[in-house]
Amino acid sequence: MPKKWLLLLLFIIIALSLMTYQSNRQHLLQLNFLNTAINRFHEMKSSLIDALSSPFHRMMLREEENVKLKEEVAKMLTEQQACREIFYENKTLKGLLALKEKEHRYVTSAQVIGKSADQWSNVLILDKGLSDGITKDMVAVTEKGLVGKISGGSASYSYLLLLSDINFSAAVRVQESRVEGIISGTGFRKCRLKYIPYDEEVKKGETIITSGLDQLFPKGILVGYISKVNKKDIGFFQKIEVLPFVDLSKIETVAIIRRE
Repeated sequence: MPKKWLLLLLFIIIALSLMTYQSNRQHLLQLNFLNTAINRFHEMKSSLIDALSSPFHRMMLREEENVKLKEEVAKMLTEQQACREIFYENKTLKGLLALKEKEHRYVTSAQVIGKSADQWSNVLILDKGLSDGITKDMVAVTEKGLVGKISGGSASYSYLLLLSDINFSAAVRVQESRVEGIISGTGFRKCRLKYIPYDEEVKKGETIITSGLDQLFPKGILVGYISKVNKKDIGFFQKIEVLPFVDLSKIETVAIIRRE
């Protein structure tokens, strides 16, 4: 082969090689550009998702924290209420213990476990009865004063007729003036002081105590104070209201005492 044809063939081979290299390089550049674009798209998508989801994520975290805080607050309130209840129970028991130490007629203490279903009746059910030494007509008191008397029961429970019951009555006297009368229930919180003559001088605020003349209630038990005196109506006796020292609607525990 002539030399010039050999040179031409060599030139053609070199030219084709250069064209192939250039084509592959452009193809690689295009692939690199496409990969870069895809990577940037993924980065933008991830950033956008993070930006959109971040507030919701924080809201969920705050909601979880709020739920935990509410649970902790509820637990603390429950514990606080339990401590408060223990405090009041101890206070009541302390008063009954002091009463037991100074009251030689003390029989036992009893807790209220029920109430009569009759809306007109003021009767409580106690958790102790005959087997604990409680008998009919024994007297129920607290450290503040008279509560009522035992009206019946069984070996394991007793019925307590409250001072406010319409069937309740006891011989009493005005502590300051020594005027004697009968205290009776009205079905409501206030009681009536009966049979005080019109010409006797009794005043609002004076203290009422048991007189012991009915041979049932021991002498000198605090009952209540005079809250109202009415002398305007014509009659033989004054109309006198007495508010018991003991809030009978909140009785939980009582001390039972015998007459002597």
